[in-house]
Amino acid sequence: MSQQAQALKKQESKWYILRGENKYGPFEVSTMINMIQKGELFDYNYVWSPHLEGWQPLGEVEEFSKDRLSLIIKTHDPLSHAFSRRGADRAEVIIPISGHNDEFFFSGHIISLSVNGALVLINNPLLLPGQKVILNLSQNNVNVKSFNVLAQIVRKNFSRQRLNVKSGLNYAIRFVETPEWAIKQIEELVNLYHEVNATENVKE
Repeated sequence: MSQQAQALKKQESKWYILRGENKYGPFEVSTMINMIQKGELFDYNYVWSPHLEGWQPLGEVEEFSKDRLSLIIKTHDPLSHAFSRRGADRAEVIIPISGHNDEFFFSGHIISLSVNGALVLINNPLLLPGQKVILNLSQNNVNVKSFNVLAQIVRKNFSRQRLNVKSGLNYAIRFVETPEWAIKQIEELVNLYHEVNATENVKE
């Protein structure tokens, strides 16, 4: 079977989800992608499809890897309709953060930012999807004024590496109950980082 035929067969596969002792499905690939984006399906959830040898964590399944999902969007693959489009501009950033979830404090930095949410690297693997956290966006050479926002974790990276309380993991978060002044500040930061990134690209 050619690689193209194999890829098509995988794309047409039906998928099942294991939650506790209950199995749910079958689901289309597009439905699975939509659940991932909405924060209803996580990297540590076990899934199965007829072409797999057994149940596997979603984060280890090739079809749902972050590289594969990014490629679907960039190449306008027919499956790209499964993604709900972001309504806000997003910029690649490096903004130091500190925060807490009413249990413990943590630090890290924001990698990607929009007024709706962010991708953050947090030096603690113990946070869970659904938890709310207070984040302080610290001052740096672009962000001239530190400020706080309330956020909710919608996804965390799956990892089989040995973790400790200082291990860094990527988390996708969405901002909740964000004051209007904070939204405006985030919009300004996104625009500023676009300018900074454009200048650095010209230098290269």
